Amino acid sequence: MLAMHMANELLTPAVAVALILFAAAALALASRQTRLRFDPAKVPLMGVLGAFVFAAQMINFPILPGTSGHLGGGVLLAILLGPHAATLVMASILIVQCLIFQDGGLLALGANIINLGIVPCYLGYILFHGIAGAAPKAGRIYLAVFAATMIGMVAGAVLVPFEVSISGVASVPITEFLLVMIGLHLLVALGEAIITFLIVGYLCKVRPQVLGAVADKLSAAGKGLSSGAVIGSVLVVALLLGGVFSLFASGSPDALESITSLEDDTSKVLVKQNPDELTAKATELQERIAFLPDYRWTSFSGMVGTIVTLLVVWGISRILRGRNKHVAQITD
Repeated sequence: MLAMHMANELLTPAVAVALILFAAAALALASRQTRLRFDPAKVPLMGVLGAFVFAAQMINFPILPGTSGHLGGGVLLAILLGPHAATLVMASILIVQCLIFQDGGLLALGANIINLGIVPCYLGYILFHGIAGAAPKAGRIYLAVFAATMIGMVAGAVLVPFEVSISGVASVPITEFLLVMIGLHLLVALGEAIITFLIVGYLCKVRPQVLGAVADKLSAAGKGLSSGAVIGSVLVVALLLGGVFSLFASGSPDALESITSLEDDTSKVLVKQNPDELTAKATELQERIAFLPDYRWTSFSGMVGTIVTLLVVWGISRILRGRNKHVAQITD
């Protein structure tokens, strides 16, 4: 259902395991950095933003006839939470999607965390702050948001052809695969950039402090809404997106699925059958684990996923805050 969520069949077990190990190491480093730099005030914000991104990802919008896209959310989270916390939130979302909704392959979980989480979060954060500068005017912040989102999202998509080709599953030269992926995901990234632009614009108006140091000049104009009001409004929007608006999402396959699915017409796809038995077993295991596969009962799934993501991210942030206090006590 979701753009750039790779299925098990797109990777061989060896490549999948290598990517899982890389992702695990990156998440361990992100956890450590989040713990060391943790701001307790961001505990509620992390939870509601995770819930919001999960719900927003259910809203597919058409990009071409028969193809859709949607918000990825990695760059948005990085701008608002920093790259380390954002990576942990994205990983939480992807794990919930994989285990409960069978969205993204179990073997491909490492690849999906890298492509949708690690790369967009860190690259997007670097680009955003590099373009925005220390304390820019609003126009420069918006330019930074747009550019960082476009580049960060496409950069994650670029990795897919390499991961598939290394696995030996690609049926076309990597250059052709890259051109198709970049072309489609530029359209998806444009939609994501617009959505991210609107969300950051809203927060600049009502609570510029969430943008950190780059919003100092904006913050000087006034504090706007309280943090509680902003968190509450984001949570309400997340529940509406997951429970109501998801019913009206495009039913067309996402950009990656439209060029890799072998179910309909194999002459139009860029991959070939993966006969590996371990891959098939991983898919069977995932089918048994997921109790709402393919977001069955869309509205119910949206509500469940939004709430579960909120609780998971909130729990992780609480654990990190607790560890941060423990480290501080030892240091003192």
